[in-house]
Amino acid sequence: MTRAFSPGSITLFFEIRDEHKEPLRIGSRGIGICVSLGAITSVQEGEELRVFVNGKSMKNSLQEDIARAYGFKGTIKTDSQLPVSQGFGMSAAAALSTSLAIAKLKNATYLQAAQIAHRIEVERKSGLGDVTSQYEGGFTLRIKEGIHPYGIVDRLFFPPIPISLVTFKEGIETKEILKDEDMRKIIKKEGHRAMEKFLNMPTFENAIRIARDFALKTSLISDEGKEFLKACNNAAIAMIGNSAIVFGECKEEIVEDYKVYRVCLGDRAKLLP
Repeated sequence: MTRAFSPGSITLFFEIRDEHKEPLRIGSRGIGICVSLGAITSVQEGEELRVFVNGKSMKNSLQEDIARAYGFKGTIKTDSQLPVSQGFGMSAAAALSTSLAIAKLKNATYLQAAQIAHRIEVERKSGLGDVTSQYEGGFTLRIKEGIHPYGIVDRLFFPPIPISLVTFKEGIETKEILKDEDMRKIIKKEGHRAMEKFLNMPTFENAIRIARDFALKTSLISDEGKEFLKACNNAAIAMIGNSAIVFGECKEEIVEDYKVYRVCLGDRAKLLP
């Protein structure tokens, strides 16, 4: 049996860049923050392909697509440490941890594993840039869309502060947003503006200011999220989801009614013992 971990990742703001035909060239520009919780996947070769997510048998999963890309048969078990459809990059974390675990068995490389995971995410329209960030780890700046050798990812300095992930009510399906042509146009427009503003002053503080503005201008925020941002000025909305990320401390009375995950900055995806 082989096990792998991928951090969750929160995108603060992003610009859709999907004009290319080659999936490895498709992606997004934006800011991504990897966190210490994510997805753990174990794989064991066998005669038939079976997939379990958080203990439940799954059909038509992205794990199946990744397994087929390698010609893998056996059992795949993924456990999510964070909720799905909340903007925590758990689809990508499941894809990358699965791909990395199978890559070890198939004598592939880390990059090959990331490329397969990214391609499956793009083809299923479940994500555009999280795999790229999770492959790098830390506080990432996706300067050019896609994954290596096409995408360009830089890392930014991150202050030694705690991070809290705060979930609201229902999540938001990334796939549904990426299918909406009107919403895509808005994200492309506002995402481009956000990236230009950030690149002129690439600081942590500016990233938070731009992220809050991006959520409001794109309407990728619920009423609950709007009220939370008003109450907590060091928070941003996780893209794409109905949740917030808080940098540093937030008054207990503001977060006491929500499910809160305490995390820290996360390293890149890796194999586990």
